[in-house]
Amino acid sequence: MSASALALAVLATGCSSNGDSGNASGGKTVITVEGLPATTKPGPRQAFLDDVKRFEAANPTITIKPTDASWDAQSFAAKLAGGSAETVIQVPLTEPQGIIQRGQALDITKQVKQLPEYGKLDQHVLAEEKDTGGKLYGLPVNEYALGLVYSRAVFTKAGLDPDQPPVTWDDVRADAKKIAATGAVGFSIPTTDNFGGWMLTTMAYTRGGRMEAQQGGKWVSSVTNDATTQTLQWLSALRWDDKTTGTTSVITSTDPVQALATGKLGMSIGAPNTYTQFVTTYHGNKDDFGVSAMPQGGGNATLSGGTVAMVTAKATQQQAEAAVKWIDFEYLQPQLDPTVAVAQAKAQSAQEGAVVGLPAVPLFDQASTDQIAAAVKPYATVPVDNFTKYLTDTRKLTYVSEPPVGAQDLYHALDPVVQALLSQKNADLNAKLASAQKTINGTLQRLQP
Repeated sequence: MSASALALAVLATGCSSNGDSGNASGGKTVITVEGLPATTKPGPRQAFLDDVKRFEAANPTITIKPTDASWDAQSFAAKLAGGSAETVIQVPLTEPQGIIQRGQALDITKQVKQLPEYGKLDQHVLAEEKDTGGKLYGLPVNEYALGLVYSRAVFTKAGLDPDQPPVTWDDVRADAKKIAATGAVGFSIPTTDNFGGWMLTTMAYTRGGRMEAQQGGKWVSSVTNDATTQTLQWLSALRWDDKTTGTTSVITSTDPVQALATGKLGMSIGAPNTYTQFVTTYHGNKDDFGVSAMPQGGGNATLSGGTVAMVTAKATQQQAEAAVKWIDFEYLQPQLDPTVAVAQAKAQSAQEGAVVGLPAVPLFDQASTDQIAAAVKPYATVPVDNFTKYLTDTRKLTYVSEPPVGAQDLYHALDPVVQALLSQKNADLNAKLASAQKTINGTLQRLQP
């Protein structure tokens, strides 16, 4: 699921098609691109439009038509299959392999290798965008590793040190009790729209579990592993023994963020980019936002993911070249070139509500990342010190990618398991996991040749 982590939006209506006429009058190459922030975020939206103007000024033969369409698990596949998707689409890291196998994206290997910074890209972040022959079909927009997001204000109220967040699940349980004593919910995660399964997966990773395994050359479900069972038992203890999770079992992806921002929740699971929704949508105090590495249960791991930009298969070669230039300009250069990063940060910081200087898992080597962070810090609008614990401790963990085949289907099948745990005191978790595994295996069988 995507680094948009806990803030996936519904696909915007009225979005334009990808404009595959190729060239407009006057010989300009026209491409449509996703990524334009919604009208509810006027500052970031204007900053994006300003970037478009700067790009077009530097590339006068290219016209960019941005849309505020965003990925949606239910409707995106139909949009892409119907040929109405933008030239440049943005999808979660779970999606590229399926898109590649269905022939819905263009091979952009040649265009990407012509980029000056290609050699500096972390090749690990490109793995999920390649086919079995090594051809490249996408570029990372961002990468993330999930961690613990929390309210520093709630921690302080509960007598906890916000600079020393919990590092194990036992710590989380203990802190959740202290938070609940103040009247706030101690710990909560979303349980609907595939988020319940996603949360369960990453928590199982921290205990050494994996949700799929290879068997006879194919991927099969392994959700009934001990780590998953232990995670469910832990959640059950918080819900029914400690009473620190609240009483709601149907929890949307935005509910925990809103509760954190309003001081009604102490802890949840998310990534640094949760900050954007915390501040811009729910108007939380930016100094109250905290994020640390994912608590551990013996697995020394966290789930990693992100957003990938891909060029749809209908694009012409001219459009593909223009698209890669745009992706490079908007997403890669600001993370590598201090001059570009500072120029973008200056422009963005002038816009009301813009989020500037948000830390993230680097796409390039650490030295380049540190150089960018230092250059941008004077223009940062985020409390960068609040992200220190996340950055230092996450580096010590192993990054485990999302399940390689049918991840969204797997998450969907696990949602009811998490919901049942929170709504039924004596739910037969083993039986529900076994039922989910049967469903997932049926899906995996259909998805694999």
